[in-house]
Amino acid sequence: MKFYLSIVAFTAILFLSGSCTKVNDQAPGFDMLYQHEFYIPAGIGVFDVHHFQIENIPTRYNEYLAQHGKTNEEITGILTSQATVGGVFGDADLAFIEQVSVRVYDKSDPSDWVEIAYRQPVPLDPGNSLPLIPSLADAKRFLSDSRFSIDVVLWLRNTTQLESQVRLDLQLKATY
Repeated sequence: MKFYLSIVAFTAILFLSGSCTKVNDQAPGFDMLYQHEFYIPAGIGVFDVHHFQIENIPTRYNEYLAQHGKTNEEITGILTSQATVGGVFGDADLAFIEQVSVRVYDKSDPSDWVEIAYRQPVPLDPGNSLPLIPSLADAKRFLSDSRFSIDVVLWLRNTTQLESQVRLDLQLKATY
């Protein structure tokens, strides 16, 4: 009888703890959306790490705060909810990508960055859209300023054959 009670108690603890849900999904907050396009040129090879930097992006942080009636002190963190790299015209084949890292930084110091999304390894046939895995890193110190920069870092498995116009879609959540 004690054995069955311990199994029931263990199952109840697992169920109540929500082991399959993310904590930040349950926290109150608001979304901050960013969308930027860049080109991946033809002929870049597998022996280098390729950085695609998008600089001086307006955060619109103060606008988001005013829109939701919050102050900077009330925001506990800014975390990535969703991130995707995809072809703009639906014709990109992203199978040449081995790994992706999306990092935010301040333009004044590119060596100080935080990885906000990644994908390692990339599936062999991702098609036109590559969903990234959000990291648990807090990016508030970069996104609470007026401007920030993004570095999309690619490791390739094949040399690119065609130029691809791609879009980075970011959905961040400012929690309070």
